[in-house]
Amino acid sequence: MKKTVLVVALLGAAVAFAKGPQRAGNWHLTVHTEMVGMPVTPPPMSFDKCITPAAADDPKQAIKEQSPDCDPADVKVAGNKVTYKMTCHKHGGTQTGAGEMVYSGDSYSGTMTVEMDNPRGGGKVKVIQHMTGQRTGDCAK
Repeated sequence: MKKTVLVVALLGAAVAFAKGPQRAGNWHLTVHTEMVGMPVTPPPMSFDKCITPAAADDPKQAIKEQSPDCDPADVKVAGNKVTYKMTCHKHGGTQTGAGEMVYSGDSYSGTMTVEMDNPRGGGKVKVIQHMTGQRTGDCAK
């Protein structure tokens, strides 16, 4: 289940790199994950990520760089909002999801919902991630 949560976290971070509302540079990201119907909630994950100008300019490229097994679709940038859908084929299963990110200057918040087959059998697992990001400066050289 840890691999599944990490894959979903990275997908959300990748989509956060859409053209328009986000600037290139170093970003500190925090992801809070809910696994609907599961008795355990994983602790929040925080990490830093350097967003290149190329990744900031092309959301599909950013998603493919971060997660080559995922296919972004219906990626839309409207003002300070990015919406998207995606399908991934990892760990012997298929994950589908949709999300929305809203930017405000050098920060953003968003939510992504992903559904996947339960790795232990018994139907689907729904994962909801709440993400925040803060630009902390230029990327280290």
